[in-house]
Amino acid sequence: MGKHIRLIFVLWIIILSACNSTDLSENASSDGNNSTDEVVLRIMDWSDSVKDIREEFHEQFMEKYPHIQIEYTQLTVDQYKNTIMTAVSAGEAPDLFPIPGGMQLEALVEDGWYQSLEPYIDDEFKDLFVDGTFQNGRTMINDEIYSIPEAAPMPSSLIFFNKDLFELAGLDPEDPPETYSEFREYAKKITEAGDGKFYGMIEGGEQVNRWTEIIRDWSSLAGSGINAHSPVNLATEDMSYDTEPTLHVFQLIKDIAEDGSFHPNTMSISAPEARALFGQGNAGFIVQGPWSIGVWNEENPDLNYGVMAPPVPDSGRKGSIPITSSQPWIGLSAGSKHPEEAALYLKEFYGGDFFQKARTEKGDAYSIVKGINEEYLVVEQTNQYYDLVQEYGRQIPDPIIRKPEVAVVFNEFQDVSPTPGDILGGVVAGASEAEPLLATYSEQLETAWTNAINAAQTNGTDVSMEDFIFPNWNPMEDYTSEDYE
Repeated sequence: MGKHIRLIFVLWIIILSACNSTDLSENASSDGNNSTDEVVLRIMDWSDSVKDIREEFHEQFMEKYPHIQIEYTQLTVDQYKNTIMTAVSAGEAPDLFPIPGGMQLEALVEDGWYQSLEPYIDDEFKDLFVDGTFQNGRTMINDEIYSIPEAAPMPSSLIFFNKDLFELAGLDPEDPPETYSEFREYAKKITEAGDGKFYGMIEGGEQVNRWTEIIRDWSSLAGSGINAHSPVNLATEDMSYDTEPTLHVFQLIKDIAEDGSFHPNTMSISAPEARALFGQGNAGFIVQGPWSIGVWNEENPDLNYGVMAPPVPDSGRKGSIPITSSQPWIGLSAGSKHPEEAALYLKEFYGGDFFQKARTEKGDAYSIVKGINEEYLVVEQTNQYYDLVQEYGRQIPDPIIRKPEVAVVFNEFQDVSPTPGDILGGVVAGASEAEPLLATYSEQLETAWTNAINAAQTNGTDVSMEDFIFPNWNPMEDYTSEDYE
C-alpha cells in the first residue's frame, strides 16, 4: 500500500511540474508574438488628424500580431483630460495613454498613473530617436524612460491662409500680412468680399486651448515672456498677464471680432470642425498646427493655401515664438496587465515600417525618429511651416530640466479661472473686457503659485520662486544647455 501511495505521489508531482512548465512556456515570451492568449490592448489619445493612418496602422498591427486586439479611443484634447482622470480614478485606465495637458510626468508617476518603460524596451529601441528626445524631468525620471513624445516639438500658432480668397478680395496671395493692422485689414477685406459666403477668420472657439495658443505665442513675438513651461513670465519674472504685449493681442482679436470678420460659427465649434470649414473655403485665415496639412491635402485636394507667421506689432517684432523642450506624450499605465504587448505597440508605432513614414509623408507632423524627416518630409506646406518656425521660433528655458524636483510645485498648483484663454474667447463672443479680467487673473495666479510653492516646501521639497526665473533668457535667442549652467 505504501508503494502505491509513493507512486501516485511521484506521478502527481510530474503532472504538476508539466503543467507549470507549460504555463511558463506559454507566458514567457517578451515580444508579444508567440503568446496564444488573446489580449485586448486599450489605447486612448486625441490624435484626430491622423485617424486614417492610425486605423491602417492598427489593422496592420493586428494582422501581424493576431492575438492582440486594439481597442482605440480618440477624443479631442479638451475632452481627454476629464475623461482620463475619471478612468484613472475608477481604476479603468487604458494600457497606453498620454500625459494630460498642464500635468507633470513626475507628479503623475508619484500618484501611480504610469510605470517605467525600461523593463520592456532595449537600447536598439532607444537609438531610434533623435538627440534630446529623452530628458530627465520631462520624459525620464531618475534616468528611466516613462514617456515618449508624439512628435518633434512644434508650435501650433502659425496661420494658414486661403490664396483663392485673397485674390477674390483683391489681395496678393504671395504677400500675406505681417503686422497687426495689416492682418486686421486683410481679414476685413476678405469678409467684405465674401458677403456672407466666407469670412476673414475662423477658429475652433469652443476649445479654450486654441485661444491660449494665440495669446501665448503671438504676444511672445511682441516680447511678452508668456510661455508653456510655467506660469512665471520670463520677461517680468512674476505672474503678469496684463502687460502691454498681451493686451495688444487681445485688442487685435477684439477688433477683428467687432469688424465682423470671424466666421459666425467660431464660438460654437471645435478645432477639427473649424479646420473642415476652412478646408471648404469658408474663411481666409485659421490658426492651427502642422497636423492640419495632411488632412487638407487628403480631404480638400483643391484647397489653394499657404502658411504665414503670426502678425507682429506695427512697431516690429520684439520676441520669438516660444519653442518648448521635447514634451512627454504617451506612457504605460501602472495598472496595465499587458506591458509587453504595450511595448510591442510602441516599437511598431515608432520603429515599424509604416506609421512614422506615412505620417511624415502626409505632412501631419515632424518625426522624432532618426532619418524620417530627411527622407519623407515632402509636402510643400509642411516645409514652409518648418522654415517659418526656424525663423521665428526660439528654444525657451525649462525649469524642470534645470531642476526636476520643481515638478512637485506643478502637482500642487491649481490654476485659476477664468484663464486668459477663457477671457479671449469671451472677448470674441462680445461678453468681456480683457484688461481688468487679466489683472485679476494675474493677482489670483500669483496667490495660487505661491501656495503651490509653499505646499511643496511643506512636503520637504527644496524649491523656491527663484527656480522658475531665468535672468539670462533672451527672447531673440535659443536657450541652450550651456545657458542652464
